[in-house]
Amino acid sequence: MNIAYLISAHTDAPQLARLIEALHPDAEFFIHIDKKSDIRQFKETIHAENVHFIENRIDVRWGTLIQVEYQMELMKAATAHPRHFDRIFFLSGMDYPLWSNEHISQWLSTLGDKEILQGICMNTPYIQGQQRRLYSHSRPLFRLFSNKWNQRLSILCRKALAAIGYRKPLCFKVEGAKWDLYKGSSWWCISEELAKHVLDTYLQHPEIRQYFRDSFGQDETLIQTIAFNSPEWASRCILTEGAYPGLDALTPLHYIVYEPVIQVMKADDLPALMASGKMFARKFQSGKSEKVIEKINALRTS
Repeated sequence: MNIAYLISAHTDAPQLARLIEALHPDAEFFIHIDKKSDIRQFKETIHAENVHFIENRIDVRWGTLIQVEYQMELMKAATAHPRHFDRIFFLSGMDYPLWSNEHISQWLSTLGDKEILQGICMNTPYIQGQQRRLYSHSRPLFRLFSNKWNQRLSILCRKALAAIGYRKPLCFKVEGAKWDLYKGSSWWCISEELAKHVLDTYLQHPEIRQYFRDSFGQDETLIQTIAFNSPEWASRCILTEGAYPGLDALTPLHYIVYEPVIQVMKADDLPALMASGKMFARKFQSGKSEKVIEKINALRTS
Protein backbone atom coordinates (compact mmCIF):
# COMPACT_ATOMS: atom_id res chain seq x y z
CA MET A 1 0.00 0.00 0.00
CA ASN A 2 1.68 3.20 -1.22
CA ILE A 3 0.52 6.19 0.83
CA ALA A 4 1.14 9.91 0.46
CA TYR A 5 0.35 12.41 3.19
CA LEU A 6 -0.27 16.00 2.10
CA ILE A 7 0.15 18.27 5.11
CA SER A 8 -0.43 21.99 5.54
CA ALA A 9 1.36 23.73 8.42
CA HIS A 10 2.20 27.22 9.53
CA THR A 11 3.38 26.79 13.12
CA ASP A 12 4.63 24.29 15.72
CA ALA A 13 7.42 22.38 13.99
CA PRO A 14 7.82 19.92 16.91
CA GLN A 15 4.16 18.87 16.58
CA LEU A 16 4.55 18.38 12.82
CA ALA A 17 7.60 16.21 13.53
CA ARG A 18 5.58 14.11 16.00
CA LEU A 19 2.84 13.63 13.39
CA ILE A 20 5.27 12.49 10.69
CA GLU A 21 7.12 10.16 13.08
CA ALA A 22 3.82 8.52 14.10
CA LEU A 23 2.72 7.68 10.56
CA HIS A 24 3.86 5.05 8.06
CA PRO A 25 7.66 5.17 7.79
CA ASP A 26 7.49 4.07 4.14
CA ALA A 27 5.01 6.80 3.13
CA GLU A 28 5.91 10.01 1.33
CA PHE A 29 5.16 13.32 3.06
CA PHE A 30 4.52 16.50 1.08
CA ILE A 31 4.53 19.57 3.30
CA HIS A 32 3.29 23.09 2.56
CA ILE A 33 4.52 25.74 4.99
CA ASP A 34 2.63 29.04 4.86
CA LYS A 35 4.80 31.65 3.15
CA LYS A 36 4.36 33.95 6.16
CA SER A 37 6.07 31.38 8.40
CA ASP A 38 9.80 30.82 8.85
CA ILE A 39 10.44 27.52 7.09
CA ARG A 40 13.88 27.17 8.67
CA GLN A 41 12.42 25.97 11.98
CA PHE A 42 10.67 23.13 10.14
CA LYS A 43 13.69 22.10 8.07
CA GLU A 44 15.91 22.21 11.15
CA THR A 45 13.49 19.98 13.07
CA ILE A 46 12.51 17.46 10.39
CA HIS A 47 15.16 15.48 8.51
CA ALA A 48 14.01 12.58 6.36
CA GLU A 49 14.38 11.64 2.72
CA ASN A 50 10.67 10.94 2.40
CA VAL A 51 9.69 14.45 3.56
CA HIS A 52 9.29 16.96 0.74
CA PHE A 53 8.78 20.65 1.49
CA ILE A 54 6.85 22.38 -1.31
CA GLU A 55 9.00 25.03 -2.98
CA ASN A 56 6.14 27.15 -4.32
CA ARG A 57 4.80 28.37 -0.98
CA ILE A 58 1.52 30.25 -0.79
CA ASP A 59 0.76 33.24 1.45
CA VAL A 60 -2.36 31.60 2.88
CA ARG A 61 -5.41 33.70 3.70
CA TRP A 62 -8.30 31.95 5.39
CA GLY A 63 -11.63 31.99 3.55
CA THR A 64 -10.18 32.79 0.12
CA LEU A 65 -9.32 30.92 -3.05
CA ILE A 66 -5.70 31.10 -1.91
CA GLN A 67 -6.43 28.16 0.39
CA VAL A 68 -7.20 26.07 -2.70
CA GLU A 69 -3.93 27.16 -4.29
CA TYR A 70 -1.83 25.39 -1.66
CA GLN A 71 -4.06 22.32 -1.87
CA MET A 72 -3.33 22.19 -5.59
CA GLU A 73 0.40 22.70 -5.06
CA LEU A 74 0.43 19.69 -2.74
CA MET A 75 -1.51 17.56 -5.21
CA LYS A 76 0.84 18.63 -8.01
CA ALA A 77 3.83 17.47 -6.00
CA ALA A 78 2.28 14.13 -5.06
CA THR A 79 0.99 13.26 -8.54
CA ALA A 80 4.34 14.21 -10.10
CA HIS A 81 6.29 11.94 -7.76
CA PRO A 82 7.79 8.76 -9.34
CA ARG A 83 5.83 6.54 -6.96
CA HIS A 84 2.20 5.77 -7.71
CA PHE A 85 0.09 6.26 -4.61
CA ASP A 86 -2.83 4.04 -3.79
CA ARG A 87 -4.11 6.58 -1.29
CA ILE A 88 -3.48 10.28 -0.69
CA PHE A 89 -4.42 11.84 2.67
CA PHE A 90 -4.84 15.53 3.37
CA LEU A 91 -3.94 16.55 6.92
CA SER A 92 -2.91 19.57 8.94
CA GLY A 93 0.32 19.77 10.89
CA MET A 94 -1.69 19.81 14.13
CA ASP A 95 -3.35 16.43 13.50
CA TYR A 96 -2.41 13.14 15.12
CA PRO A 97 -3.41 9.53 14.34
CA LEU A 98 -5.63 7.61 16.75
CA TRP A 99 -5.28 4.32 14.85
CA SER A 100 -2.11 2.27 14.50
CA ASN A 101 -0.44 2.27 11.10
CA GLU A 102 -1.34 -1.40 10.72
CA HIS A 103 -5.00 -0.63 11.38
CA ILE A 104 -4.92 2.21 8.84
CA SER A 105 -3.34 -0.02 6.18
CA GLN A 106 -5.80 -2.86 6.81
CA TRP A 107 -8.77 -0.50 6.58
CA LEU A 108 -7.49 1.07 3.36
CA SER A 109 -7.13 -2.38 1.80
CA THR A 110 -10.88 -2.95 2.21
CA LEU A 111 -12.00 0.22 0.40
CA GLY A 112 -11.81 -0.99 -3.19
CA ASP A 113 -12.60 2.00 -5.41
CA LYS A 114 -14.36 3.97 -2.64
CA GLU A 115 -13.14 7.53 -2.09
CA ILE A 116 -13.16 8.98 1.43
CA LEU A 117 -14.39 12.36 0.25
CA GLN A 118 -17.72 13.37 1.77
CA GLY A 119 -20.03 16.11 0.58
CA ILE A 120 -23.55 17.55 0.69
CA CYS A 121 -25.24 19.44 -2.16
CA MET A 122 -25.80 23.04 -1.11
CA ASN A 123 -28.20 23.83 -3.96
CA THR A 124 -31.30 22.18 -2.49
CA PRO A 125 -34.32 23.44 -0.50
CA TYR A 126 -32.95 21.53 2.51
CA ILE A 127 -30.13 24.05 2.90
CA GLN A 128 -31.51 27.14 4.62
CA GLY A 129 -30.59 29.73 7.23
CA GLN A 130 -26.98 30.49 8.02
CA GLN A 131 -25.50 27.92 5.67
CA ARG A 132 -27.38 29.31 2.67
CA ARG A 133 -26.42 32.86 3.65
CA LEU A 134 -22.75 31.98 4.04
CA TYR A 135 -22.48 30.50 0.56
CA SER A 136 -24.80 32.91 -1.27
CA HIS A 137 -22.93 36.04 -0.19
CA SER A 138 -20.21 37.12 -2.61
CA ARG A 139 -16.80 37.59 -0.99
CA PRO A 140 -14.51 39.29 -3.52
CA LEU A 141 -10.79 38.58 -3.19
CA PHE A 142 -8.40 41.53 -3.44
CA ARG A 143 -4.60 41.42 -3.80
CA LEU A 144 -3.98 45.14 -4.23
CA PHE A 145 -2.66 46.12 -0.81
CA SER A 146 -1.52 44.47 2.41
CA ASN A 147 -3.48 41.46 3.67
CA LYS A 148 -5.07 43.65 6.34
CA TRP A 149 -6.43 46.18 3.86
CA ASN A 150 -7.36 43.56 1.28
CA GLN A 151 -9.46 41.82 3.92
CA ARG A 152 -11.16 45.04 4.95
CA LEU A 153 -11.94 45.85 1.32
CA SER A 154 -13.37 42.37 0.81
CA ILE A 155 -15.64 42.70 3.85
CA LEU A 156 -16.82 46.13 2.70
CA CYS A 157 -17.69 44.81 -0.77
CA ARG A 158 -19.45 41.75 0.69
CA LYS A 159 -21.66 43.94 2.88
CA ALA A 160 -22.40 46.33 0.03
CA LEU A 161 -23.42 43.51 -2.33
CA ALA A 162 -25.60 41.95 0.36
CA ALA A 163 -27.24 45.33 1.08
CA ILE A 164 -28.33 45.75 -2.54
CA GLY A 165 -29.77 42.22 -2.55
CA TYR A 166 -27.18 40.37 -4.63
CA ARG A 167 -27.07 36.64 -3.92
CA LYS A 168 -24.47 34.34 -5.38
CA PRO A 169 -26.10 31.29 -7.01
CA LEU A 170 -25.28 27.91 -5.50
CA CYS A 171 -24.65 26.51 -8.98
CA PHE A 172 -22.71 27.51 -12.09
CA LYS A 173 -21.91 26.19 -15.55
CA VAL A 174 -18.87 24.32 -16.79
CA GLU A 175 -18.73 23.88 -20.57
CA GLY A 176 -22.46 24.60 -20.66
CA ALA A 177 -23.39 21.95 -18.08
CA LYS A 178 -24.92 22.92 -14.74
CA TRP A 179 -22.76 22.19 -11.70
CA ASP A 180 -24.13 22.32 -8.14
CA LEU A 181 -22.07 23.48 -5.18
CA TYR A 182 -21.04 20.74 -2.73
CA LYS A 183 -19.56 21.18 0.74
CA GLY A 184 -17.54 18.84 2.91
CA SER A 185 -14.38 18.90 5.01
CA SER A 186 -10.79 19.85 4.26
CA TRP A 187 -9.62 16.44 5.53
CA TRP A 188 -9.98 13.47 3.17
CA CYS A 189 -8.35 10.36 1.68
CA ILE A 190 -8.56 9.81 -2.08
CA SER A 191 -6.90 7.81 -4.84
CA GLU A 192 -4.16 9.30 -6.98
CA GLU A 193 -6.50 9.01 -9.96
CA LEU A 194 -9.10 11.26 -8.32
CA ALA A 195 -6.39 13.69 -7.25
CA LYS A 196 -5.23 13.96 -10.88
CA HIS A 197 -8.83 14.45 -12.05
CA VAL A 198 -9.38 17.26 -9.53
CA LEU A 199 -6.10 18.96 -10.40
CA ASP A 200 -6.57 18.71 -14.17
CA THR A 201 -10.19 19.89 -13.99
CA TYR A 202 -9.24 22.87 -11.82
CA LEU A 203 -6.43 23.92 -14.15
CA GLN A 204 -8.31 23.37 -17.42
CA HIS A 205 -11.57 25.15 -16.58
CA PRO A 206 -11.27 28.87 -15.76
CA GLU A 207 -15.02 29.03 -15.09
CA ILE A 208 -14.41 26.95 -11.95
CA ARG A 209 -11.80 29.38 -10.66
CA GLN A 210 -14.06 32.28 -11.64
CA TYR A 211 -16.98 30.93 -9.60
CA PHE A 212 -14.91 30.15 -6.51
CA ARG A 213 -12.85 33.34 -6.47
CA ASP A 214 -15.53 35.12 -4.40
CA SER A 215 -16.99 32.11 -2.59
CA PHE A 216 -16.86 31.11 1.07
CA GLY A 217 -14.81 28.20 2.45
CA GLN A 218 -13.31 27.13 -0.87
CA ASP A 219 -11.01 24.59 0.81
CA GLU A 220 -14.16 22.73 1.92
CA THR A 221 -16.11 23.06 -1.32
CA LEU A 222 -14.04 23.20 -4.50
CA ILE A 223 -12.64 19.66 -4.46
CA GLN A 224 -16.01 18.24 -3.44
CA THR A 225 -17.76 20.20 -6.20
CA ILE A 226 -15.42 18.83 -8.87
CA ALA A 227 -15.78 15.24 -7.63
CA PHE A 228 -19.55 15.21 -7.12
CA ASN A 229 -20.28 16.83 -10.49
CA SER A 230 -18.33 14.07 -12.26
CA PRO A 231 -20.47 10.99 -13.03
CA GLU A 232 -17.33 8.85 -12.95
CA TRP A 233 -16.32 9.91 -9.44
CA ALA A 234 -19.54 10.93 -7.68
CA SER A 235 -20.66 7.34 -7.13
CA ARG A 236 -17.36 6.52 -5.41
CA CYS A 237 -17.57 9.40 -2.93
CA ILE A 238 -19.68 9.72 0.23
CA LEU A 239 -22.88 11.68 -0.42
CA THR A 240 -24.81 13.17 2.49
CA GLU A 241 -28.41 14.07 1.70
CA GLY A 242 -31.07 16.18 3.38
CA ALA A 243 -30.57 19.03 5.84
CA TYR A 244 -27.11 20.32 6.71
CA PRO A 245 -25.84 18.01 9.51
CA GLY A 246 -22.95 20.14 10.79
CA LEU A 247 -19.30 20.09 9.78
CA ASP A 248 -18.39 17.34 12.25
CA ALA A 249 -20.81 14.98 10.47
CA LEU A 250 -19.14 15.82 7.14
CA THR A 251 -15.67 14.95 8.49
CA PRO A 252 -15.37 11.16 8.14
CA LEU A 253 -11.77 10.62 9.24
CA HIS A 254 -11.19 13.24 11.94
CA TYR A 255 -12.42 13.87 15.46
CA ILE A 256 -12.57 17.64 15.86
CA VAL A 257 -14.36 19.74 18.46
CA TYR A 258 -15.32 22.70 16.27
CA GLU A 259 -17.37 24.83 18.66
CA PRO A 260 -16.96 27.50 19.88
CA VAL A 261 -13.45 27.32 18.40
CA ILE A 262 -11.38 24.27 17.48
CA GLN A 263 -10.36 22.73 20.80
CA VAL A 264 -6.75 21.86 21.67
CA MET A 265 -6.61 18.24 22.87
CA LYS A 266 -5.34 17.51 26.37
CA ALA A 267 -5.00 14.46 28.61
CA ASP A 268 -8.60 14.53 29.86
CA ASP A 269 -9.85 14.35 26.27
CA LEU A 270 -8.47 10.82 25.82
CA PRO A 271 -11.75 8.95 26.49
CA ALA A 272 -13.64 11.04 23.92
CA LEU A 273 -10.83 10.70 21.39
CA MET A 274 -10.69 6.93 21.58
CA ALA A 275 -14.49 6.54 21.75
CA SER A 276 -14.87 8.57 18.55
CA GLY A 277 -13.69 5.69 16.37
CA LYS A 278 -12.04 8.22 14.06
CA MET A 279 -8.67 7.63 12.41
CA PHE A 280 -7.25 11.08 13.24
CA ALA A 281 -7.94 14.00 15.55
CA ARG A 282 -7.02 17.66 15.75
CA LYS A 283 -5.74 19.82 17.14
CA PHE A 284 -2.62 18.99 19.11
CA GLN A 285 -0.24 21.68 20.30
CA SER A 286 3.24 21.63 21.79
CA GLY A 287 3.22 22.53 25.47
CA LYS A 288 -0.39 21.39 25.88
CA SER A 289 -0.88 18.04 24.16
CA GLU A 290 2.22 15.95 24.93
CA LYS A 291 0.55 13.96 27.70
CA VAL A 292 -2.46 12.99 25.62
CA ILE A 293 -0.19 12.05 22.70
CA GLU A 294 1.82 9.81 25.04
CA LYS A 295 -1.40 8.08 26.12
CA ILE A 296 -2.58 7.74 22.50
CA ASN A 297 0.75 6.18 21.53
CA ALA A 298 0.44 3.60 24.29
CA LEU A 299 -2.98 2.57 22.96
CA ARG A 300 -1.87 2.64 19.30
CA THR A 301 0.94 0.19 20.01
CA SER A 302 -0.84 -2.05 22.55
